[in-house]
Amino acid sequence: MLLGLRISNVAVIEEVEVTFGAGLTVLTGETGAGKSILVDALGLLLGGRADADAIRAGCDEASVEGVFERTPVLAARMEELGVPDLGEEVLVRRVVGRNGRAKAYINGSMVTVGVLARFMRGAVDIAGQHEHVSLFDAGLHRVLLDRYGRLEEQLAAYGRDYAAVAEVVSRMEALGGDESRLRERAEFLRFQLDEITRLEPEAGEDVRLDAERRRLAGSEKLKRQGAEAEQLLSGEESSAVETVGRALGLVNEAAKCDATLAPVAQALGAALSELEGAQRRLNRYVEGLESDPARLGEVEDRLDALKRLCRKHATTLDGVLQKRDALETELSTLDNRQEVLEQLARERKAAEERARRSGEALSRARAACAVSFGTQVREGLGMLALGKAAFEVRVMPGTQLKAEGLDDVEFFFSANPGEPPRQLAKVASGGEASRLLLALKRALADSDGCGCYILDEADSGVSGAIADVVGRMIRDVSGHRQVLCITHLPQVAAYADAHLLIRKGLKGERTVSEVVPLEAGSARTQELARMMSGVEVTREALGAAEALVRSAHRVSGPPRARREVAPEGGSRGRLRRSA
Repeated sequence: MLLGLRISNVAVIEEVEVTFGAGLTVLTGETGAGKSILVDALGLLLGGRADADAIRAGCDEASVEGVFERTPVLAARMEELGVPDLGEEVLVRRVVGRNGRAKAYINGSMVTVGVLARFMRGAVDIAGQHEHVSLFDAGLHRVLLDRYGRLEEQLAAYGRDYAAVAEVVSRMEALGGDESRLRERAEFLRFQLDEITRLEPEAGEDVRLDAERRRLAGSEKLKRQGAEAEQLLSGEESSAVETVGRALGLVNEAAKCDATLAPVAQALGAALSELEGAQRRLNRYVEGLESDPARLGEVEDRLDALKRLCRKHATTLDGVLQKRDALETELSTLDNRQEVLEQLARERKAAEERARRSGEALSRARAACAVSFGTQVREGLGMLALGKAAFEVRVMPGTQLKAEGLDDVEFFFSANPGEPPRQLAKVASGGEASRLLLALKRALADSDGCGCYILDEADSGVSGAIADVVGRMIRDVSGHRQVLCITHLPQVAAYADAHLLIRKGLKGERTVSEVVPLEAGSARTQELARMMSGVEVTREALGAAEALVRSAHRVSGPPRARREVAPEGGSRGRLRRSA
């Protein structure tokens, strides 16, 4: 649910902050007052396209902030993204600069606009006055039916089976095609493999050779340093071995008189033994060192060859060895292509059978949902004075496996009795399409995971007695979801739980839009009367407005309690400034 919205420097809006509650909130005002700007601004919070032209003249940037109720879905997405979870509410902010660059924040953490769009996906459903155009797209009909039937599990099961088919097909296509191309590929693989095989590299060989190269290159220096170290350990005068030996003798003599020196004598004995062992190892090392220019040349040539091979394949020696294994596998597959293709054909047949079974199960589920969905939509159309209209959801199973299943799903409609249902694009007028849209929203209200519906004049083309029925239906939908409705119909506005007036005025010499909450009573009645009569509010219009409100209360009861966002400085729901 959307709890609050702050808009700064967007079009004619300088600074607007508005809070929303549960149920139905209507937004009214004269044409051009800025009602749809609120919807466009909210679209930015959903990851919509930012247009620098929308920034208020004289300003460098525009910003939109929204506070949303924290849902389990949003909480899971915050955890996945590593975004801080601040409790019961989620603050989303979007900044658009004059240079065209946009910044987005979730709970103060900067994210990309793409991440913002994925994060907010499904949180708000915006249906504009031209939204009925999308109803003519048959590709949307399957999505609506699947959403109504809550067929996520069946779709996921089919999707896994379909992906398995696609994977096998991809492997077969890699082995198919032009024979000459495959021969060229095999020759290229064989050339690369022969190049690696001729060198016969071994795992870790480059490390071992590098160590040997350093030893051979520094053999003279190593021999000199080893001999000098051996002299210090065991030379004739003041060597380490001689010095420790004399100390050991003196301590042993002293220990005859004082037994507490025995541990010291043992330590000196151990040290002397270690020094003698080190001296012997140094002696062997020095004697074994030889200057071997021929071997040094061999090692350097081998290292250069290994490095060239690694550079050619842009990897380490271990990576070259892995590449060799991959080349052998692919070459073996190409050499035995016919046998592999036959095996893949068997795998494909089995995978297609599994996908077809899950696809047929999905088709049966869709067919069952289509009956119930069609019934509910027809009920809604009946409430909208289209009781004799025909509406059908046709699930047409096919034999070809497709990413979305075996079926084609399409809605058929006829507003006139006796006329056979036809495709929506061929029969529905603007007003009829608007009523059909509302009937669909009503039918989807229980199954839709979206918490907030935005209806931007989605009731356009409706007038007269039908307008009151539209108001009742929107009120009915708001019993399941938060609904924000921009409308020019007083019959719809009369059913609202909250009423916001958007109006333009002058601030200095600049035009600005403001949002004014209308309390129940005279302020709201005055606005309903203006919607009826225009600029001049007559006594008759006021009387009719009061009658509208009384009638709406009789039908649906008094406005529902709203959850308010805390005012600036409060601890909850505050539209905090992000960095």
